[in-house]
Amino acid sequence: MNGPVTNRGLLRAALVLALALFGLFMIWQFVSGIATAVLVFLSGLLLAVALSGPVEALHRRKVPRAVASAAIVLGVLVTLGLGAYLFLPVLAEQIWQLVSALPYALSRLGDLSEWLAERTGLPIGGGGGPSFSTLASFGRRVLGGTLGLFDSLTALVFGLVVAILVPLYLTASPEPVVIWALRLFPPGRRSRVREVLSKVRLSLLDWLKARSVSMVVVGVLWTVALYALGIPGALFLGILAGLLGFVPYIGPIISVIPPVVLALAGNPANVLWVLLSYLGIQQVEGYLLKPLVEGRFTSLHPAVVVVSVSLTGAAFGFLGTLLAVPAIVVAKVLIEELWFQRMEDEPEALKEACQR
Repeated sequence: MNGPVTNRGLLRAALVLALALFGLFMIWQFVSGIATAVLVFLSGLLLAVALSGPVEALHRRKVPRAVASAAIVLGVLVTLGLGAYLFLPVLAEQIWQLVSALPYALSRLGDLSEWLAERTGLPIGGGGGPSFSTLASFGRRVLGGTLGLFDSLTALVFGLVVAILVPLYLTASPEPVVIWALRLFPPGRRSRVREVLSKVRLSLLDWLKARSVSMVVVGVLWTVALYALGIPGALFLGILAGLLGFVPYIGPIISVIPPVVLALAGNPANVLWVLLSYLGIQQVEGYLLKPLVEGRFTSLHPAVVVVSVSLTGAAFGFLGTLLAVPAIVVAKVLIEELWFQRMEDEPEALKEACQR
């Protein structure tokens, strides 16, 4: 029979519970910090792969790697600066148009959701639309994910610096890193590992080229379509649609939401035209661009992309969403080279051995 619960026993139980909660909090913070560091490093690797293409092209023309890497980075910065100088006034004006039209558009959206709630009897939001504080809170959750990554400005700035320096150093001098990575494997397998790493790099380059072409075309088509429909901020929304196109399937769906909401603030009939424009652009991308620019390793099944982007986005936020598809490309190459090809080659090797 249990004795009476004493004050000392309650204090001990409370202390144990407090220590356990503190331990769980520290583990959560540690996992969050490790995840942030890993994601930043992977982002740097992806940027290094993107820069390696033009750096290799210059290096084949007897330009030193360090000079080529610095020249490419400087060229990108100059291009961005020139683009900002030329388009920043127009973009600032269009962003102001969006900011001015957004409250009324959100109000119309809230009224529409209230009307639907009355007609269907379902609790679909409320009048007036979501507040800016609600949108800001949602934005922080999207950026950081479940782990709450980049929850401070210092962490965000540090991540940007690391993501810029890693590709600069890797493209300037990649061989020491490659040699160190090869030394993790037995000497007899190092040539095969180098071959697989080369195929991973080439597949990522092909995917990045395909995405870049698709992003530019989609951005231009969206800008033209929104200008023709009279949607406020057409240039800004077109650039945003192009950038969101980096994430296949999910990005284009997100890019159509702002034009639809803004169309409600003007002529609601434009909502139909915005959706038809979206469908038409997706048909151009799916049936014209993809067969032309995507290769065997870079063609990915939509279900795999959607599930991977959803899971990594929920766990790691915006950066996890960006890295999900490149990770799938890498995984696909590794499975093809290290598993499928090995299983397909073994029967042939066994057949040749039996014939001897």
